[in-house]
Order: sequence, then structure tokens, then C-alpha cells
Amino acid sequence: MRDLVILVLAVAAALLVAASCGDDVQGGGIDGGPDTDSDSDSDTDADSDSDSDSDSDTDTGYDAGPDSGPGASLTGRWGELLNVTIIQTGIPLLNTQWIASRNWYLVDITTDGEGNLTAYERLCSIKLKLETWLNSTTAPQYMVDSCEVLERHVTVDSDEPGTPWYSDVVYEVRGANLCDPIGDPLPANNSASGPDESISCDLECTGANCDQDDDGHPGITNLLSGALNCEVYATQRWWARLDGQIVDEDTIAGAVVDNFSEQTVVEASSFLCQTGDPGTTSANCPAHQYFKMVRLADDATCADVLELTDCDEDEETCDSNEVLPLDPNNDQPDCS
Repeated sequence: MRDLVILVLAVAAALLVAASCGDDVQGGGIDGGPDTDSDSDSDTDADSDSDSDSDSDTDTGYDAGPDSGPGASLTGRWGELLNVTIIQTGIPLLNTQWIASRNWYLVDITTDGEGNLTAYERLCSIKLKLETWLNSTTAPQYMVDSCEVLERHVTVDSDEPGTPWYSDVVYEVRGANLCDPIGDPLPANNSASGPDESISCDLECTGANCDQDDDGHPGITNLLSGALNCEVYATQRWWARLDGQIVDEDTIAGAVVDNFSEQTVVEASSFLCQTGDPGTTSANCPAHQYFKMVRLADDATCADVLELTDCDEDEETCDSNEVLPLDPNNDQPDCS
């Protein structure tokens, strides 16, 4: 029975890679740095007239849009921390398992000049914190980099502190090609015939798992270490809404609401990690469901985002005495 408890806890932890992933976009978008184009030409003809022109373009991100109107001052590049927790249910003996997912993003905000803002969110890093010491789970960087840049929409009527920052619900499916990303079921547990027969996620509407991170295995890959050492290949669907406010010209913060995730294990490097099908319920603790955004330079990268937190590489601690803007707080498993 003890082995079964360890097993299910490990698989449950491997499945929670909550919130969104990020990917580079074409045309100098949220690609981590500026593109600089410079050209000059000089024409001289026989009549001694001389024409000389020069132009230089620096592309630091998405076109921010008009420089006036509600929310115009919020356009540009931001760093974001999004902290969410869930409870895995149906675990033998312990019954439930609390897991926190801390997610850091590089975000570009644009406007249409009428208060309608679009936030393009690229995931920089995921770190998980478990209630148990039995295992740790790592989301490989190549998996993080494989995910889409998501679009989150917010409408504001002012740039002033206290203005609500209320987004639409953003949905994402990872590791599966679903015809209806919201309504279709995820591929069943253990549905992959083998890691060498994975399908490219470039296809559409297959209804099956796919190799999103291009590592030769179905779904998305997470690494387990501790009581169990293996790779888990999973599919996942998550959704979330942000409900906060403009704190000041350089800070936006608030709650993560309507947040939920579901997942299945479609294959694993060891048969031990293919067992278990824990359910998911929301952790009804508002203090653990929050986001914070801070303004960055227009040419900021993910490295600049991660310099704003002191979380260690093993995601176990984020609690130094140094106060940094994107350090997770409220990291305790209880909600008193």
C-alpha cells in the first residue's frame, strides 16, 4: 500500500503543470529581445545633386497600438507571476494531495485605443511545490518553450490605480489535438500505443494525443525524481481568469479565478508511473490563487523576469529575506 501511495502522489504531481506555456512568435514579437534593422543608401548622379537617406528600425515587441485612450499607458512589456493551487483527490490513505504551481511569464500588452487591451503571455518557467516530500516534479524547459503564446483580453476605462483588471477566460490544451478544445474529452489514460508512435501537434482535429514538445514521446513530458524516477507523458487542459486591479503605473495584481485543470497520463517511461487516475478539485483558498505583474523594459527577456524571484532550482524554497517583486508568497498548504 505504501508503494501505491508513493506512486499516485508522484503521478499526481507530474500532471500539475498549470497555467499557460509560451512560444516565440514571428515578426519580432515576444521573442525575448529586440530586432534591429538598419539600412542606408546614397545616390549621386551626374548633375551633382546628391540624395542621401537613412532609416533605422528597432522592433521590441508587438505593435503597442495608439498612444492615447484608456489603458494606453499600460502597453509594453511586463513580467508576471501567476500562482495557483489544486487538490488531487482519490489518493489512497492520504485521500488528498495539495500542489502549488508557480508560473512566470513575459507579457506584451497592446491596445486598440478604446480601452481594449490584449496581453500576449509567454511562459518562462514553471516550478511546482508539493505537500509531500516523497517526490519532486520538474517541467523541462523544452516543454515550457513548446507551448503557445496565449492571448488574454482585458477592457479598462481608465489607467488610474484601482481600475479593475478583469480578463476573459483563457483555455489551453496541451499534448492533444482536440476538435473542440473546450468540450472534447482528453485522450484516455494509457491511450498511447508507445512513445515512438506519437503524432505531431501540427495536425488539427485528430482527437488524439500528440508530441507537443517534439521529444519523441506523446503529450507533454514531466520528470519525476525521488521515490520514483521516471518520465510521465501527459495531456492537459486548463483555464483561468484574472480578477485584479491596476495598483500603480508599474504594477497590476489580484486574484486568479475560474481556474481549473484536468489531465491524463497517456504513457510513461516506467509502467509504475502509468498507474493511478487521481481526480482534481479546486483549492478553495483565495490566498493561494493570485497574480502580479510588474513593468519591464521593452527589450526585457525571460531572464529579466526570473531575476525578480529568488526561487531555487529545485523549486523548494522561495523564502529568502530579500524582497523581490515576483517572489511567490502565501506558499503554505493550509488556508487559515
